[in-house]
Amino acid sequence: MLSNKRFAIMTAYKQFNMMASVQLRSISSKASYRSKNEDVEIRGTFLPSRKPDMPTMIWLPEMTEKAENFEKFFNRADNKIRDVRNVWLLNYRNTGLSDHHDSFDMHDMADDIIRFMDQNKITMATIGGHGFGAKVATATANSNLERFTGIINLDGGPLDHTYYEAQHELREVVNVCKKIQDAKVEHQ
Repeated sequence: MLSNKRFAIMTAYKQFNMMASVQLRSISSKASYRSKNEDVEIRGTFLPSRKPDMPTMIWLPEMTEKAENFEKFFNRADNKIRDVRNVWLLNYRNTGLSDHHDSFDMHDMADDIIRFMDQNKITMATIGGHGFGAKVATATANSNLERFTGIINLDGGPLDHTYYEAQHELREVVNVCKKIQDAKVEHQ
């Protein structure tokens, strides 16, 4: 009989493999895997303001959702955001239509957003997000204060998870899964 910890690790490994296979299948036809950080392109949907010549807001989704899921929210008649802002619904790296890369580093993700702004001639913007997207928005704005007029966080304040027990357990499970994966590769 398996110990509870070993059972939990094996279950997590199965879930990790399933998520990885889903992630590989979910790379959009417009997205590519990039080996260089500076080659990563992020993509999204542009929703123009209802009025001419308005400033821009960049919105980033939770990790498990696509930015396009917010299109209905921002297009609702009772939502006044598009009366005062153009809205870019962006998928950060490794999600949606955006390119994939091994790094999920916040500095790299912030650099992607700044590069996107430069490519689209956006000098300044308001930035916001939901969940993990809120964390990316906060990190981006904090490291580029001169480029942002404000931050909007929906359910995702800038928490440091390194001290949480769940973070330590997750890291342990991922390390065990990595050892299993490495052993499979060496064995083949």
